[in-house]
Amino acid sequence: MSDDDAARVAVMGAVAYDIIGKTDKIFASNGPGLNCKVTTQQEFFGGCAGNVAYGLKLLDTRCSLLSLAGSEDFRRYAQHLGSSLSGVLSVRGAHCAKANIITDPNGTQFTAFSPGPEVDRATWEAHLRNQSFTALDMFVCVPFPVPLMGGALEIAKTANPNIFNLWVPGQYADSMSADDLRRALMHCDLLIGNAHEIGYIRQTAPGCLTNKSVIETDGARPVRTVLSDGNQRTLPTPRISPAVDPTGCGDAFVAGLIPQLLQALDALGSAHWERKINAIVRAGIHQAGLCLSQRGSQTYRRR
Repeated sequence: MSDDDAARVAVMGAVAYDIIGKTDKIFASNGPGLNCKVTTQQEFFGGCAGNVAYGLKLLDTRCSLLSLAGSEDFRRYAQHLGSSLSGVLSVRGAHCAKANIITDPNGTQFTAFSPGPEVDRATWEAHLRNQSFTALDMFVCVPFPVPLMGGALEIAKTANPNIFNLWVPGQYADSMSADDLRRALMHCDLLIGNAHEIGYIRQTAPGCLTNKSVIETDGARPVRTVLSDGNQRTLPTPRISPAVDPTGCGDAFVAGLIPQLLQALDALGSAHWERKINAIVRAGIHQAGLCLSQRGSQTYRRR
């Protein structure tokens, strides 16, 4: 049996190389100052989809990766990740995405992102339609350029009406129109985002989150969950010391909760999985804490 046959989850989003640096200068509320001196700098494997795939690998949950990569420099990443990579579309002559991330003493980050290889929407959606969604239990759509992310949830749900769609729009949320958001949320079973992203979605497309399951993170503050019946819960996030690097903690949170979510779906079905929401969220919080205690998004280990 191949990795593709064994995978229960497909993760779609970016793979990238992260160049992570620190600065002693505290960023102003509107962003970093000019001529910010970087005190340390190091390259790591990154990208939201790559980070989630790494976290799932640690948790013994097989996944297939749906992403764009540059033929010039993806080989090292592929060897490191070791997941099923048949869903990665390699663009000849291109380099992978790259993120330059600077963190100030308060943990505030500034990121300059080079998107890497690009394809048009029609090409990407044709690539998705060639994937075996019928064999999957879950499709996880993490931040990806809006034109490529736009129809992905619909394609997965059309191919497999029983698939569980988890959407993490991330930094692209506030560049989406009301129509973009409504279309995606029609096919979304669980939405995860930070306070800014969820606030933007609620304001831009009023009513679109009614009867939706939403997990809202806010850094070190408690995680807020709004269930599909409107009930709300909050779960605290324990203090992590030392808090080394916040890069990739949100992706680790997503990866951490997926195995618990799969267990809830297996035990209770798609109509009642929310009964296990506390255990699901706590698993995500635990994984995020492991990532926070290490430098880089794919260097922490399972504990």
